[in-house]
Amino acid sequence: MTQTSGTHEGELDDATLVRRVQERDERAIEELVRRYDAPLFSFAYRLVGRDDFAQDVVQEVFLTLWRDAIRYDPTRGAVSSWLLTMTRYKAIDLVRRETGPRRRTVDADLSLERSEMDVHEEAWLNARRARVRAALDELTEAQREAVTLAFFDGLTHPEVAEALALPLGTAKTRIRDGLLRLRLILGDSLNDTPVGFGPTGETR
Repeated sequence: MTQTSGTHEGELDDATLVRRVQERDERAIEELVRRYDAPLFSFAYRLVGRDDFAQDVVQEVFLTLWRDAIRYDPTRGAVSSWLLTMTRYKAIDLVRRETGPRRRTVDADLSLERSEMDVHEEAWLNARRARVRAALDELTEAQREAVTLAFFDGLTHPEVAEALALPLGTAKTRIRDGLLRLRLILGDSLNDTPVGFGPTGETR
């Protein structure tokens, strides 16, 4: 790996640093690690629940950043969003690798116990999730990022703030504004009765 002389990483924005990583600038990758190692680890730990797993995930993220920085598209969001998304996917992959055989056995057992009512309710819940995910696309990038971390990934407000390297108040504002926007978009659509169910839950 070669270094680019005269780089003052602390004065550069994230996107510029990623462009320098594409040019194999070691100092640029080191600066991105300095900025994002802690928030990515916190996020990964929240997903996988173990220090060693979280460390493996973050290491994989930065290795991918070094190898494939060209994959970053600034028109699709901030570098922080890209790294958090990559962390999420790699954490999911790691958990699947570690729990795959046991999870497949559990899933098979559960599938034998599903009733027709379970299938209807699952279809209804999936429809609700699809509505929410479609509505998320209408939020700003900042709002969508914060709401996704808080409600799809289950992070607390302080954890969202740490993951996004934001002041706590800013993180709370983004979550609140995003939720208000979702409420306006969705209206009463999430209060529909599940398909195949009456008002008290019995099948029709």
